[in-house]
Amino acid sequence: MIRRLGGVVLVVCVLLPLPAAGAVAEGPPGPRLALMLGNESGFQLISADPAGGDQQLIVGGAGVGQVLPFLFSRPSWSADGTNIVFTGLFRSKDKALLDIYSAAADGSGVVKLPGTRDSLDPVLSADGHTLAFAREREREVRRHHQRKVIFRSAATWLLDLESGAVRQLTPWRNGFSAFPSSFSPDGSTLAITRERRTADGTSRLAAVALRLDGSGSTVLTGNASGPVYSPDGTRVAMVTVGKQRTIQSEGGTTTFSPTELAVAAADGSGLTKLTHTRNLELMPDWDPSGERLAYTLFRAGGSESDFFGIGDSIMEINANGTCKTKVLSVPGASLYGAIWQPGPGREAGPIAC
Repeated sequence: MIRRLGGVVLVVCVLLPLPAAGAVAEGPPGPRLALMLGNESGFQLISADPAGGDQQLIVGGAGVGQVLPFLFSRPSWSADGTNIVFTGLFRSKDKALLDIYSAAADGSGVVKLPGTRDSLDPVLSADGHTLAFAREREREVRRHHQRKVIFRSAATWLLDLESGAVRQLTPWRNGFSAFPSSFSPDGSTLAITRERRTADGTSRLAAVALRLDGSGSTVLTGNASGPVYSPDGTRVAMVTVGKQRTIQSEGGTTTFSPTELAVAAADGSGLTKLTHTRNLELMPDWDPSGERLAYTLFRAGGSESDFFGIGDSIMEINANGTCKTKVLSVPGASLYGAIWQPGPGREAGPIAC
């Protein structure tokens, strides 16, 4: 699984619902992107216009006693664009707690969602009734005549935002991980990235559609991750994973598998690559018009700053693969998980080039 969590140590009724749409501020008008930004001043969840300008703080900063967005977990909008959910880190003097929080589009009304302790990658359903998220588990166990074995797994969970009921959707299984990325517009299917680690340490990734009625799953594409449904549900964007390569620089050596942006029909057929790169392209997201995509371009390199994403860029491209454009790159900062704000009047439309 392509996750830049290395080096980060996680110390890890009646439900409080998302704020009512009529009681929240929607933020600046027009097309907007929300994304995570991290620098020496702390972690921030910000919004920007399609060109990367007019940046507005939603939540974030630095210091003890406040909720900080967790940089390496992508946020998710409500379908009407009035609320956003994100993984937040609350730091006190002696501990740090990871939960999922909800806020209005302008950052007001921050609410912790019970039942989401130690959770990542929140994804809201279109009807606003369900939240999907992932939990990771790693522990040392003894097997085979007391030989120590490291158990690693990630499971996808569902939270009913009306009743507060939480249920596990995928199992804990050593070497098996499942990370949610998108509900279908009708709410019947959840797209996930499935990872299976083999005994030799290699990973096998697949973009998978889980049917939530319990009738099974469909592999959309092998060697792919981050599947996201288009606004009309007819297509799915993802990144395909290439052959492993190694980069050497003054800062060290990095071995990774390049990823490229691709689009397919909702059933995985007709896969078309939109980009061709030797770097990492991550986390595509559709604008509300369904005519362009935003994603993160990760500058691969061997230094510690490269590993943490210093020098990342937010990119945009038309859904037909034309007009690839860099819209945001902040010197000395890490950018992660750009998502389009939905809602009436939020359509960015195609890029002109």
